[in-house]
Formats: sequence, C-alpha cells, structure tokens
Amino acid sequence: MGKKSRLANHLPALVELRDMPGTRVMFWVVNACPYCGEQHLHLAGNLRAADPGDTLGEQAAPCDPEKVYELTLPPRPKKKKGKRGRRTDWSDEDW
Repeated sequence: MGKKSRLANHLPALVELRDMPGTRVMFWVVNACPYCGEQHLHLAGNLRAADPGDTLGEQAAPCDPEKVYELTLPPRPKKKKGKRGRRTDWSDEDW
C-alpha cells in the first residue's frame, strides 16, 4: 500500500500554529474538525528546540480516536503583481 492510497482515506484539516502564552509550548490548532466541526489542539513541540513541521501529517481526531485526519497548512495566497505587472507600454503612442 503506497503513501498516496493511505492518505486518500483521510480528510485534510487546516491548521495554524500557536504558542501557549507564558510557556515554550507550541500547538497546531484545528479550527474546524472535518468530522465534528469543533476546535482541536495537537502538540507541536517546544518553542526553541522543535521543528513544528515535523508534527504535521496524520493525526488521530480527538473527537473519535478511530478516525484519522491529516494536519495540513492552508494554501498560501497568490502573489500580487508588482508595478511592472500593472504598467502598460507607452512607447508606441504618439504624444
């Protein structure tokens, strides 16, 4: 069984990284669980020593441990065109 077929059965859960104030602990926050719609927290590690990206991937859903979802980052917004993208070519016009 390949990785692609394993992940096909798991729903994606969009997460954002937050730290707990006053501590060095980071959490991945699932704002809307794909199964129950509630908010869930998953430990991401220590603020100074851990790489939180290592904890992304398959996780058991706290609302039903038999169900698994995949922690994924939300898609990045598209880049805006800079000034060069907005400019028009004025060289061919007569003034």
